[in-house]
Amino acid sequence: MTGSIVHGENILEQIHLLLRRYGFYADEGLAIHGSGISRKLVDSYFKEWDSSGIDDSTFDTVKELEGIVKYKRFLVAIGGGKVIDTGKVTAGNLGLPFVSIPTTLSNDGIFSPIGVIKKNHTPESILTKPPELLILDYSIIRSSPKELLLAGIGDLISNLSAILDWKLAVKLKKDTEDIPSMELSYEGAETFLDTEEEPFSIPFIKTLAHGLIKSGLAMQRHGSSRPASGAEHLISHALDKILEKPLIHGIQCGFATLFTVLLHGEMGLFLRIKEFYERVGFPTTLEQVGIPEEKFREAVKLAPFLRPNRFTILHKNPEIEDALNYIT
Repeated sequence: MTGSIVHGENILEQIHLLLRRYGFYADEGLAIHGSGISRKLVDSYFKEWDSSGIDDSTFDTVKELEGIVKYKRFLVAIGGGKVIDTGKVTAGNLGLPFVSIPTTLSNDGIFSPIGVIKKNHTPESILTKPPELLILDYSIIRSSPKELLLAGIGDLISNLSAILDWKLAVKLKKDTEDIPSMELSYEGAETFLDTEEEPFSIPFIKTLAHGLIKSGLAMQRHGSSRPASGAEHLISHALDKILEKPLIHGIQCGFATLFTVLLHGEMGLFLRIKEFYERVGFPTTLEQVGIPEEKFREAVKLAPFLRPNRFTILHKNPEIEDALNYIT
């Protein structure tokens, strides 16, 4: 495992001191950003830097960025998941150190070795190097759109489903056990599920961040996304293919988790997650999330074929009607 973490409130005001402390100097790096707040932050705090904006996380974008950054010593990404993933994969391809500065917490990619890049409009998970430095400014993150923070909540809670799938695969001799990685991933999600902090307060955001970091560390340790990706992620990937306008990844994964933990027979866990979701304003029914039932059913059927080598509860052809009743 690798990487350092710096976190606090309003710390971007000291960004140059922080970066120099870790050996990163303005004239040696490239800062990339998206639109909106991330561009404003670059204009405010990275005036002396060479910078580049990106529109989407595609293989073409990565190739273009490689041509821009190949003569630099490191790459900094300031923005949401698409910016972070594009920067991470680009830096990994070139063997450059990567600095992650998320403006929101929409998924666990902030500190993981996985970057999601689109190929022919289909997201692909790329194993690469994790960030060498993660900088979290809770003041910036707290001000990000609530929908993105809800996505981060869903992505973290989905680890509880992913670990159930992994344990099932081990039990049926479909996968190998890695207890430290399992525990690290589960612990981050379980601690967050039990938090009593006021939703979207700074302490709440910190707990979410720490859980997502543990998820990233578990993937670093295991060398794949197995600790944080199971049936719920497969359903989300299927929805990406089926829905005309897919929802944010973490929203789809977090919602599918309600369904998949029921398939595992974990009614107690389902009720805990549902109560937590209701407290933070996360959708708990198909109507609330805006997915037609027939589309969700179609996604459940398609999901196990998207990654047949990663065994999940869906690969056992479970009876789904009872579980569906609880989310309709």
